[in-house]
Amino acid sequence: MKIFFFIPSLEKGGIERSLSRISRKLIGLGWDVTLLTNELSLEGKSYFENSIKIIRVETPFENKKSLFFQLLNNFLLFIKFRRIINNDKPRLVLAAKNFPLAILLKKFSNHNFKLILREAVDPYVAANIQRNYIFERIILYIKKMLYPKSDRIIAISHGVKDSLIDKLAINSKMINVIYNPAADEKIIDLSQEITDDYSFNDYTIVNIGRLTKQKDHLTLLKAFKLVIKKAKCNLLIIGEGSEKENIENYIRNNELENYVKLLGYKSNPWKYLSRSNLFVLSSIWEGFGNVIVESMFLGIPVISTSCKSGPSEILANGKYGKLFDIRDYNKLSELILNEIASKDLENSSNIAKKRSEDFTIDKITDSYIKSFEELLA
Repeated sequence: MKIFFFIPSLEKGGIERSLSRISRKLIGLGWDVTLLTNELSLEGKSYFENSIKIIRVETPFENKKSLFFQLLNNFLLFIKFRRIINNDKPRLVLAAKNFPLAILLKKFSNHNFKLILREAVDPYVAANIQRNYIFERIILYIKKMLYPKSDRIIAISHGVKDSLIDKLAINSKMINVIYNPAADEKIIDLSQEITDDYSFNDYTIVNIGRLTKQKDHLTLLKAFKLVIKKAKCNLLIIGEGSEKENIENYIRNNELENYVKLLGYKSNPWKYLSRSNLFVLSSIWEGFGNVIVESMFLGIPVISTSCKSGPSEILANGKYGKLFDIRDYNKLSELILNEIASKDLENSSNIAKKRSEDFTIDKITDSYIKSFEELLA
């Protein structure tokens, strides 16, 4: 079976990591998998096995950020991607980014293929938080018009599916919920690598993710400030992003430099995660929450916001980890202190690890294959 993974900008992120795991399994089962891209980072490429075929289409405007050049770039991409699809004739195209371009390719290519959109975020919440009101309305209107023109939508959580139905009026029969394959056996080996830039001498709380407003590190820092008044512990933050300066300012202004360490981006965050005592996710919203599953898979307790979609589903509304309302740093501080004092860590970790096995590459890829086969039947 020939399938194209359509990812015009291949970056270092959860989308790329999840699709690399699915492609690895598909290739192992004999599928012909090709990755179609434009902007290609070395880190993003490193997620994928050497056995996957990567076609990179270059344009002279791919690094230009103005609206005019972005439109021109997409026009050139349409022409080049269309030629490749017409020549290679994939039966399936799984689009993870730039859905409008993917839908135009389906409509105007000579070759008939089935198009699957993989929606990784709640489209309404993402638009509502990241855009001004007018731009938000435009984005949602475009999505509402374009999404039904695909053949299938894969939502990575029930929360994402509910938003697609409620806010974009997508027919529920078009949507399959398939979680991310975050329980990857490879991270167990990677978690054993030595950490040479941090010593885990005291109780360590870890947070892994982009330093953006979405991840709301300030709520975590406010809670941590309360925690260190009553318990001896450190906070490790792994990631990079636009909020780094604000986070550094808060740490400095509140005299937390001796307790909080920013490590920046790490290609192997699991060696830090596996040696930590607690993982905390403070996001305002998520599509899924890969690192929650990865923490559970490595036996690390989890505290997370009960943000819209993702975390509460993974943790079964608190059965496999603790939940708190977004921005409630007082409650978060209480949960952290309770976790530090807990005497039942081994049992709760084993239960959570068992839950993480619902998100293995084999199980998730089987769900993708079933969805593909139903579409082609």
